[in-house]
Amino acid sequence: MTKNFLFIFLTVTLLIVFTVPAAAEYSFNLQQYLEKSLSENREVKKAKINLKAKKIALDKEKAEQELRPSPLFLKKAETEMDIAERNLEITRDQVTEELISDFFSYYKAENSIAIHKKYRKILKKELANIKEKYKQGSIIKSDVMQAEVELKSTESNLKTATNTKKRAVFKLKQNLNLNFNEQLKINFNVKELKDWKLNKSLNELFNIALNKRIEIKEAETNKELQKINYQIASADYSSKLEAEQAKNGLKNAKNQLELIKDRIKLDVNSKYLDHQNSIAEIERYKKVIESLKEALRVKKLYFEEDYITGTELLETQVELYQSEINYSHAKIDYYLSLAELYLSTGDFEEMVDYETK
Repeated sequence: MTKNFLFIFLTVTLLIVFTVPAAAEYSFNLQQYLEKSLSENREVKKAKINLKAKKIALDKEKAEQELRPSPLFLKKAETEMDIAERNLEITRDQVTEELISDFFSYYKAENSIAIHKKYRKILKKELANIKEKYKQGSIIKSDVMQAEVELKSTESNLKTATNTKKRAVFKLKQNLNLNFNEQLKINFNVKELKDWKLNKSLNELFNIALNKRIEIKEAETNKELQKINYQIASADYSSKLEAEQAKNGLKNAKNQLELIKDRIKLDVNSKYLDHQNSIAEIERYKKVIESLKEALRVKKLYFEEDYITGTELLETQVELYQSEINYSHAKIDYYLSLAELYLSTGDFEEMVDYETK
C-alpha cells in the first residue's frame, strides 16, 4: 500500500513539474516599450473614451441638424471634439515623459550594478593585498579594517542597486501591463542613441514649441469654443446675464492662451538648461575619472614600496569608484534631459525612432 501511494505521488509530482509552462519572456526596445505602454495606460484610455463620447455627441448633433438647423451648435460640437483630440495628445505626451523616466531609471540601476560588481572584485583583491602587507608588518591593522569597511560598503551598494532594479522592473511591467511572473527583457544600447543630439538654438526650440505644443492648439480651440458660446448667448433667446458670462469666458480663454504660451517658454528654457547641465556633468566626470586613474596608478606604486598606507590607496580607489557611478548616471541623465527637452517642444516623435536613423 505504501509503495503504491509513493508511486502515485511521484507520478503526479512529475506530471506537475513537466506540465507547468515556463514564464513567457517579452522583449522590448525603447520605441516598442513606449508604444506598448501608451496603449495600456489608463489615463490615455480615459482620454480616448472621452474623445469617443465627443464623437458620438457630434454625430448626434449632425442628426439633429436636419430637424433644427443650427450652425453654431454644430460648430460647438465640432470644437468640443477637437478639444478632446487635443486632450488625448496632451495626455500621451505627459505619460510619455513618465514612461521615459521609468525606462532610464531601470538603466541607471543596471549600470550601477555592473560598476558595483566590478569594484567589489577590485576591493576584494585590494583587501587581500593589504592583508598580506599587514602580515609583513609594513602597515597597521586599521588599514585592513578600512579595506573591509570599503568592501562591505560596496556589497551594500550592490544590494541596494539590485533592489532598485527590481523596483524599476516592477514599474516597467506595470507600465506594459505584464504579469509580474513574466520575464522582461529590455534591449537598449547607448551607442544606438548616438544621433540623439541637440542641434537647435534656444530660440528655434521656442518657435517649435509655440507651433507644435498641443496645449496651445487646445487653448486656441477653447478660445473658438468660448467665442461660439458668446455668439449663442448674444442671440435673442439668451438673457443679458448669460451673454455677460459668455463674454467673460471669451476674455478668460484669450488670457489663458497667452498664459500657456508663457508657461511653455518657461518649460522649454528650464529643460534646455537642464540639458546643458547634463553635458557639463559628463565632461566634468570624464576629467575627474582621468585624473583619479592617474593618481591611483601612482599610489599603487607608492603602496608597493611602502611609501603610503592602505587607507590612502583606498581613498583614491573609492573616489574613482564613486566617480564612475556618477559618470554612468550623467550619461543616462543626458539622454533623459534631451528627451524631456524635445517633449517640452512637442517634437519628440522625431527623436524616438532612433533605430532607423
